[in-house]
Amino acid sequence: MRVMRVLTRPNVGGPTLQAIALWHAHAQLGIGTLLVVGRCSRGEQGIDLVAHGLPRVAPLHIDRHSVGFVELPGLGNGLAALGKLTASSALRRAMRAYAPDVVHTHTSAAGWLGRNAAFQEGVPRVVHTFHGIVLRDYFGPLLSWGLLRLEARLARRTDALVAVSPSCRDELVDLGVAPRSRFAVVRPAVPLPCFHSREEARRLLGLAGDAFAVAIYGRLVPVKRVDHFVTAVGLLPDCIGHVHGGGPLLGRLSKTVSSRVSFCGSTERARSLLPAYDALVLSSRREGCPLVAIEAFAAGVPVVGYDVPGVRDVLGQWGRGVLVPESDGPPGLARALMALRADRAAAAALVQDARAHLSSFHPDVVAAELLAIYRGRA
Repeated sequence: MRVMRVLTRPNVGGPTLQAIALWHAHAQLGIGTLLVVGRCSRGEQGIDLVAHGLPRVAPLHIDRHSVGFVELPGLGNGLAALGKLTASSALRRAMRAYAPDVVHTHTSAAGWLGRNAAFQEGVPRVVHTFHGIVLRDYFGPLLSWGLLRLEARLARRTDALVAVSPSCRDELVDLGVAPRSRFAVVRPAVPLPCFHSREEARRLLGLAGDAFAVAIYGRLVPVKRVDHFVTAVGLLPDCIGHVHGGGPLLGRLSKTVSSRVSFCGSTERARSLLPAYDALVLSSRREGCPLVAIEAFAAGVPVVGYDVPGVRDVLGQWGRGVLVPESDGPPGLARALMALRADRAAAAALVQDARAHLSSFHPDVVAAELLAIYRGRA
């Protein structure tokens, strides 16, 4: 079986980490994968796929035996790529040369372009994974309406639709993308980093041994509501907050925060530093399935987040954390963090319970589930 996986761009984030993990896990099962990616935007931190063991394939050298990754520049421009015939033409040429049995698209722009190209090339099986919802809270009403119509049209022709959490599936059904029966819920593959010890991570971050430090990880975009995290840190005496991530809101946020909040940028090593923190905060309006929460469980760090789609799945039925009513806002996050600070035994118990769910996110487990979908057995 030949699988072509299409990803908008290899930026530092969950979909890229999953694509890498699945490439290796499927290789162990004898499944060859050609990962197709675009380019990261200027100033956006990318992941070096070669350093992660994926061979580079030149677009002109693609054939039916190709395994590794190929970069198609026109694919990585988000919504702008929709208007570029070059991206669609390049995808079609790649599919013609590789002749995949399955095309599996990830993220929005890759899903729109990749599926359309696969339909035109007559690929036997087309699969798409929704890693989150961009049809709410990202764009204006008119554009959101147009993208919803596009998603619904593509969904009708897609052989298998995958959502990364029950909440993600439920929102897609509510929006009318496809009936509930069309969706399979498959947990994301979470390749765990090699964590530093707490002492070493704190040393690298310049944190004193007794400091109460909390963190948030993610792109600095409105839906992540990093300002809620900043406000919550400000409500806690002697609390230090670290923001890991980059994005369009960096300039505005960095001008309004206190000296107790630091912006650490977006780097691959950031997740290896998770053990340094006393808690991870998820302040998003919604998530598909926040991989960093799973990583925090593995790192021994309790997680606090709003009771919103995606977060409630990971901190509820797929793990254990502290869910805060969204209506409580930053003061609610601050109270939850204060409770963890006051009762370290309770915090440790949360982590212990959460760790019981880690095996279901192992790349080998997820790869086997997806293989069943590729073969039409799920």
